[in-house]
Amino acid sequence: MFELWAPLSDIPAEGRVFSFSDPAIWESPWREFSLPYTMGKDLAADLTLIPSGQGFLIKGRLTGSILVPCDRCAESMETVIDHAFQEHEEFSRPQGDADADALMDDPSDSDLIRGRGEEAELNVAGLLWEQFQLALPQNMICADGCKGLCPVCGSNLNQGGCDCEVDEGDPRLAALRNLKIS
Repeated sequence: MFELWAPLSDIPAEGRVFSFSDPAIWESPWREFSLPYTMGKDLAADLTLIPSGQGFLIKGRLTGSILVPCDRCAESMETVIDHAFQEHEEFSRPQGDADADALMDDPSDSDLIRGRGEEAELNVAGLLWEQFQLALPQNMICADGCKGLCPVCGSNLNQGGCDCEVDEGDPRLAALRNLKIS
């Protein structure tokens, strides 16, 4: 997976803004995980890192669009992404401790922060990939009235019908089909 690490040293108390628009941040995992996504409007992310207690407050916004297949008819559709997020990443031990070197050497303190000698770094690619996944809709449907594909022949029912026979079910239950319960 694509790696991008941002140094966490020398970030002022008011925070620092970072902007990311490299398509490889998203396209690399798409290829790695064989996802059928292509870039629509370029994805871009803005992050603000603010020192907070024993960690960092991360505020961000992810914008752009991707082209994905519809879950019903498999036709390509555009999914717009405009996702704001806020997250707090904390070190498990205070940085000012006598054991500060151990903090930087212990990668298990945070999923997104790692130690690099005496400095810490934020896994920006991991954070942005996680937020990208959270920004996607659960069901990607091209239109509310999408009819999908015929389960027998695979024809796109939005483009017209097909000649497949429809199974009417068990003929012994035909009398119950018109039953209305009030």
